[in-house]
Amino acid sequence: MDNNAKNEILAAIENINIKIDIMQEQVAKIPEMQREIAKIPEMQREIAKIPEMQREIAKIPEIQQDIRNISRSVAVIEHEHGDKLRALFDAFAVNTEKIETQEERIGFCEKKLENHDTEITYLTNKVQGL
Repeated sequence: MDNNAKNEILAAIENINIKIDIMQEQVAKIPEMQREIAKIPEMQREIAKIPEMQREIAKIPEIQQDIRNISRSVAVIEHEHGDKLRALFDAFAVNTEKIETQEERIGFCEKKLENHDTEITYLTNKVQGL
């Protein structure tokens, strides 16, 4: 065999060795690829959820409108309750004033009664002494 043929054979063998090295690198990557492929069913389940998520996202404007409506209702309720609370406190203040006035009158009457009692006792003693 001549040198040219030997060189071609050696070059072909070298080329085959390079391809074998590349194939071995690719084969070494197979376990990692298998792990990634094993994730596909879970990814498919997650992808299947996308339409439902899109429907939920489409509801966001409605939900925001509901929140605004609720906020308005709460504001109205707070205003109404504020008015009612003011009325209750006003009534409480009026009742408190009435009670204080009655207590003053009762105190005045009690002092008067004590004075009358004292006077009656004095007069009774004086009448007995006559």
